[in-house]
Amino acid sequence: MNTIKRQKMRIIKYTNPCFPEKDWFKCKIKNETYSSPNIKNVEEWRDDKMINSDYYNELELLNQQALQYQYDNNHNNWTGD
Repeated sequence: MNTIKRQKMRIIKYTNPCFPEKDWFKCKIKNETYSSPNIKNVEEWRDDKMINSDYYNELELLNQQALQYQYDNNHNNWTGD
């Protein structure tokens, strides 16, 4: 099941203020952004995220579950109080 929406996977050409003499490219998927001066690297990153989207979704779910477990079982009770 491919749950990543296509409209959020555009590769955008921009000028990096640290390296203004070179064009840079970036792509954002969910809350991750990858940027590089080489468009092939950005395309490979985007394609990997698409091909392995089930794997990345499972990693995100496991991370959320681990954080919740840590929060629920912390002896300090970090609730922001």
